[in-house]
Amino acid sequence: MIRRHLNLLKGNKRSRAQGLVEFALILPVMLILIFVIVELARVLHAWLAIENGARFGVRYAVTGEWSEANCLPGPVCTSEAEEDAARIPSIRDAARAGAVAILRDDTALTINDPGFFKVTVCSEPNADYTAGDTNIPLASTCAPDDNAGDPGDTVIVAVDFTHPLITPILTQFWPDLQLRAQRTGIVEQFRTARVIGVPINPFAPTGTATATPTSTPTFTPSPSVTPSATPTATASPTTTPTPECSKITVPGLTISSDKVRINNVKNDNTSAALLTQTDLSWNNLDPTHMYKNFFEFNSRYDDDNDFDSPSSSGNDDVFNGFGNTERWQADFNDNNGFALLPIWGTYTVTLSFDFPGWGSAIDCTFTKSVTTAMPPPPTPTRTPTPTPTGPTPTRTPTRTPTRTPTPGGATPTLTPTRTPTRTPTRTPTGVATPTRTPTRTPTATATSPGGPGD
Repeated sequence: MIRRHLNLLKGNKRSRAQGLVEFALILPVMLILIFVIVELARVLHAWLAIENGARFGVRYAVTGEWSEANCLPGPVCTSEAEEDAARIPSIRDAARAGAVAILRDDTALTINDPGFFKVTVCSEPNADYTAGDTNIPLASTCAPDDNAGDPGDTVIVAVDFTHPLITPILTQFWPDLQLRAQRTGIVEQFRTARVIGVPINPFAPTGTATATPTSTPTFTPSPSVTPSATPTATASPTTTPTPECSKITVPGLTISSDKVRINNVKNDNTSAALLTQTDLSWNNLDPTHMYKNFFEFNSRYDDDNDFDSPSSSGNDDVFNGFGNTERWQADFNDNNGFALLPIWGTYTVTLSFDFPGWGSAIDCTFTKSVTTAMPPPPTPTRTPTPTPTGPTPTRTPTRTPTRTPTPGGATPTLTPTRTPTRTPTRTPTGVATPTRTPTRTPTATATSPGGPGD
């Protein structure tokens, strides 16, 4: 009976150990499967959210409504131009309200930044719409500026979003995912009363008043009926405020790692501007070691490497208005194609903007400079070099027998005498050196038989 219980206990221990090993093998697979399920659910939710945001935005756009909070200078819109200007930010607010519970980052400036969120409102044929491309990646744009459209026009609302991933292993190779949604609608006739001059109440009976002849006892010809003239309303033209250079804000130039940057370049005009010219100069004391790699403003441009200062580029990168912000930066590399950490010296950049359709009189130029000192060279540290030590010879006395004649007989007697000899003793470095202590060893003395007294 006792042996049977012992066998059962051994079997239970073996079973528990086997279960622990199997659990350790299956745990990584289970965790990866759980993370994949969670990640797919997050991507599906983000996609549904931006689809909902585009749908909310286009529904608001076709009504022609606007929010009084977006009227400039406020507090209410006093003209059709102010109403048109307030419609676009109101549509964006409606799209943001529809795209809820996503990791939106309002400080992200480019589509490559995680959390980037952009709402594009464009009306054809009033503006040129370019759809975004998630393969490049590229956000949707409307040139020369966002436009909500007039009654009867086609309006497009596009939402671009860079969804950040959270799976630990996957984020090392695939940190984010670009998503976009687009909806199209026809703007309603919200300005019918102002355009054709119909009464406010369209169901009220209307007609043209005519004169009624009055009969008289005399044969007087009846007065002729004169139709009343119907006034024709003329629509007033929509005026757009003249863009001003003072409404473009260009902060100071900064240096971050291997990049020269101007953060939060802002356009408060109602018209879009074009970045037409970029000029960058630097005086790094080692020009053969570094070169300009590329410029970036809303998108990357001028990818030609430039080893000599200055570097210039003429491009027409769209800079949208209504408070839109972008980041300009220049990237530097060394001759091996690696980043310079950090860069130093004096850098001066000049950005030139132009407003298309307003003539050359409205050209804005901004020049910014920054200087940073050369970083101190690294301080050398001394590394102790081990010095090998050889064996240290020490003298160890040994006994050598010497024949000494014995008085009274011819028999010699062996008497031990000490003769020093060299015995190498190894002395390790940093370890106590053992000292050999000589010991005395008795030596036998031979005597011959038959001596005196026999």
